[in-house]
Amino acid sequence: MTTRRLMLLILCMLPAVVQADEPVSRAPWKERAVLRAGQVVQGDYFAFGPHVEISGIINGDLYAAGGEVLVDGVVNGDVIVAGAKVILSGTVAQDARVVRAQVTVSGMIGRNATLGGADVHVTETAEVRENLLAGGGHVQLAGSVGRDARVGAWTATLSNQIERDLVVAAGSVRLTSKAMVGGRLRYWGEAAPSIDEEATVRGEMTQRPLPEGWSIERARKGIVGIRLMAAFISFVSTLILGLVLLRVYPMFARRVTATIRERPAPSLGWGTVALVATPVVALSFVVTLFALPIGLFLLALYGATVYLARVYAMTYVGQILIRRQDDSSSLAWPFVAGLVLYSGLSLLPVIGGLVTLSTVLFGLGALLISKKELVGSLREHNQV
Repeated sequence: MTTRRLMLLILCMLPAVVQADEPVSRAPWKERAVLRAGQVVQGDYFAFGPHVEISGIINGDLYAAGGEVLVDGVVNGDVIVAGAKVILSGTVAQDARVVRAQVTVSGMIGRNATLGGADVHVTETAEVRENLLAGGGHVQLAGSVGRDARVGAWTATLSNQIERDLVVAAGSVRLTSKAMVGGRLRYWGEAAPSIDEEATVRGEMTQRPLPEGWSIERARKGIVGIRLMAAFISFVSTLILGLVLLRVYPMFARRVTATIRERPAPSLGWGTVALVATPVVALSFVVTLFALPIGLFLLALYGATVYLARVYAMTYVGQILIRRQDDSSSLAWPFVAGLVLYSGLSLLPVIGGLVTLSTVLFGLGALLISKKELVGSLREHNQV
């Protein structure tokens, strides 16, 4: 992706969403971002929102992010999508890169597909004409792959046709009676894959053991231990930084939590835009050597802002839990209550990722809205 395209992503992001349900004169954010069937977009298209639906024709690339993203139209370019739930049932002429918790592909991808998520499902009607790279907790492949397929997962079930080689690393692998591998099968794992008698593997089958001292079970235990330690460190650091932040800026914190409560959809929308767009802009500076310091500064600022934005979302949740939403009450106890709930839920598989993402998006979006309104208010009073 060129620097020009990266900058274009930021410059065009706001007006692109307007092509959803509303005229251009209306606000660019709403509950649904929809490109209806029959609509044609010349050039790249950007869509962000809690629900994104692409049913028209895009003669360019598609960039989309949101809670639920449905692509059942035609994209005559690349597709780059991130969302809690992504369903790709349309036609993509070039490459598709899809990442999030639940990914379902049932359409046609003209070149390569890169899919990542807790649950990745490529259905029987799906077709990837070149290479497929899939990774996640559970990967199910039923659609055809025109060249090579590479899979990394805890569990992988393959019932599709792969024209060339299959490379897989997983805790367990199952090739059903419908599976057909036209080339070699290379497998990394402790146990051999389960292959149905009617499955076809035309090339050589090679099993390679994990490095000495490693095992799926040990890796799983190690990951759990690392997650628990990281969760404890995150809890303590967030507790300290959050209490300091609420102590130093209590009025602004109340403004941000009120924004989440009164305008949840805009908060989620602007949070999604900021989360996706900021690193793209920063990286565009990083790859340009003369602007390298600016890019590094933006990345550092971005990381700190995302980390601290969670504090406001946790505080809002805590206000609901202990029923303290008036301006006179302390924000400390609501924040602690929200942090404890967040820390517990974040350890759960799948749910934890969704909770973390939602907390960041709502907090970041409300923070940006509140800061913009505060600056506007100060300008009206000639204070900035």
